Amino acid sequence: MRERAIGGQDFTSNQSKGDPQMQATRQWMMAMVMTANMIAAVGARAGDLTPPGAPGSTMHTLDEIYQQLLATRLQVADTQQQVADLEARLNADGKHVTVGDMVLIPAGSFVMGATTNVGHETISDAAPQHTVMVSAFYMDKYEVTSNLWAGVYTWATNKGYAFGTGWCGKAATHSAHSVDWYDAIAWCNARSQRDGFTPCYTNANGTVYTNAAGNSFAGGCNWAANGYRLPTEAEWEKAARGGVANRRFPWDDANTIQHARANYYAQPSSYTYDTSPTTGYHPSYNTGGTPYTSPVGSFAPNGYGLYDMAGNVFEWCWDWYSSTYYTSSPGTDPAGPASPLTYRVLRGGSWYFAEAYARVAIRLNLHPGDEYDYLGFRCARGL
Repeated sequence: MRERAIGGQDFTSNQSKGDPQMQATRQWMMAMVMTANMIAAVGARAGDLTPPGAPGSTMHTLDEIYQQLLATRLQVADTQQQVADLEARLNADGKHVTVGDMVLIPAGSFVMGATTNVGHETISDAAPQHTVMVSAFYMDKYEVTSNLWAGVYTWATNKGYAFGTGWCGKAATHSAHSVDWYDAIAWCNARSQRDGFTPCYTNANGTVYTNAAGNSFAGGCNWAANGYRLPTEAEWEKAARGGVANRRFPWDDANTIQHARANYYAQPSSYTYDTSPTTGYHPSYNTGGTPYTSPVGSFAPNGYGLYDMAGNVFEWCWDWYSSTYYTSSPGTDPAGPASPLTYRVLRGGSWYFAEAYARVAIRLNLHPGDEYDYLGFRCARGL
């Protein structure tokens, strides 16, 4: 039987370049505002449309109506301001902007990490709590599914990409699992090239990283590129918190967890914040053999509109793992230790792990070449 606490975690008793998608969204907003303005203007003038020459008539031709609309209503600056106001409302509390299957996570600061002692748990590597400023970015609504993985994988291998032996999926709409970190970043590059974006991951010589078969990567991430990539640990946690502070989990209405909210291994007798009436594996998904993953989006989203930020599969992040990183990490857009270490960070919990690992502040660390049926990922993109 595999251990449920791995990767050195200690739970003891006592996540701007021009964006074609966003530009299209803005153009659509502007067209809608301009259309609304025209309708409003015509409606306001409806009483003036009396027959030419009739008593009280003030407008005699459609050309005059058109000219007045141009002069008084369809001012470009006014329209642009209305679009900006609309975007601001969409980004207000309780709202989120979606572009395809990605969500815009607004720029802002948040308190990252957890206190050293929380209830009966000791969480040394998630301390100290510290304020982090994160730039705006896009995040996949869902974990990468088996169907999405397979489509990009087929495209990539036809283009000369090479992957390791891992990755599986229980069904098309379930999370792709058994994906190691190397395969994940190569796949991100392939998805970027397929969709017309600039790949983020390059080898030491500046070429695009395409060969993950050897479980080796000596290059880096081009943060200015607009392609798909793994989120940083800070980006992931900001996204998971959904704009809400002082919560254990991604939802904002309770500090408790149960099977109605996430797919995880429930042990309510061991954790007072687990209120689930069912125990062990999720009863809706523990059939057909492991892994007991669930279709993505099976549970309610968080405040940013992201699904499965707790449970289902752990999600790879970009960062190297250091248990003491929070004591010296940068205050703006941290991306993990600069020097190569041994392990990479994962977040979010899984169907196989207990509720403690589903908390938004909890850090798991594994070797980047590890492939387990509780490991997956989702993509981020810069603006």
